[in-house]
Amino acid sequence: MTRFQRARIVDIARHAKVGTATVDRVLNDRPHVSPATRRRVLHAISELESDFAEVAPSRQWRLQVLLPADAGPSTEFLAQCFGAIAAKRLVRIECEAIKKIEPEALAAKLGECVGRRVDAVAFQALDDPRVRDAVSKLAQAKIPSLALLSGLENSGVIGRIGIDNRAAGRTAGYIMGRMLPQSGLVAVVTGSLLYSLHEDRETGFRSMLRRQFPHLRTVGVCSGYDDIEGNYRAVGELMRHHPELAGIYNVGGGNEGIVRALQDHPNNALLYIGHNLTHKTQGYLLSGAMDIILHQNMRRIAKQAVAAIVARLEGQPVTIETLPTEIITRENLLGAVFE
Repeated sequence: MTRFQRARIVDIARHAKVGTATVDRVLNDRPHVSPATRRRVLHAISELESDFAEVAPSRQWRLQVLLPADAGPSTEFLAQCFGAIAAKRLVRIECEAIKKIEPEALAAKLGECVGRRVDAVAFQALDDPRVRDAVSKLAQAKIPSLALLSGLENSGVIGRIGIDNRAAGRTAGYIMGRMLPQSGLVAVVTGSLLYSLHEDRETGFRSMLRRQFPHLRTVGVCSGYDDIEGNYRAVGELMRHHPELAGIYNVGGGNEGIVRALQDHPNNALLYIGHNLTHKTQGYLLSGAMDIILHQNMRRIAKQAVAAIVARLEGQPVTIETLPTEIITRENLLGAVFE
């Protein structure tokens, strides 16, 4: 992991042209500091610790981040990115893991944020009426919320941070079609359609095959619930029924389970496309177990999320940019950033 250097109080004071006692009061959110001075100190910290967001809020806002538990290395690293921003003490960030693919649990946690002196909430959304209702209650309590990675249509969230998932799915379909010129069967592995990102990726993939590569036929959706063991069982069953399978596109996590299943049912011609570069998937690329990884930069997601939330809390325009989908192969791993 690339480390950022925390600035010393004396350096911050010199950069902001204030005393060290003033810096200490700002860092610990103590009173008797004017908004202008506080902003100058926070801006100095941002310039000296430039690894993450250039955010200089007028006060130390409190942000609650809710991420699914046991969702794999990418989600764990996203939590670390938020933690690193919190370590700069520009904002207070509390990350909490909740049971994955459980709308009731997510809705309950969102509800608990009301009355807890939380200024804003960022969370990986599940497309469920209970979650939308919880978001509406947050909005009624004047607590803005932001969706991470997966969106929530027709709700009160201020936006979604992440890649264009339908375009990512179309990209996977385009690569699959170009690399498999002969007729054959391909499969989509999904986690849960409660994640709109999974649905969007699958939709984009299928639409690309129908439009430009009709020689490839999908054999249906194989669901392993975004879980290593679930994917292992589901893909193993798929391979037993279709040993001639030419390609697999995994729209979610649990890549390890798919790799294990493919090792049990060797097919050297099979093309495997998945998402998110991690230590594990880097190894799969190098070994040939995976062919293509479509990647989204978690550092940029955390940085943009904090910037968007601070802007909303301070009454400034909220700018949310769609992140690029990076295409990673074993040949361009050098310099690829995932932590």
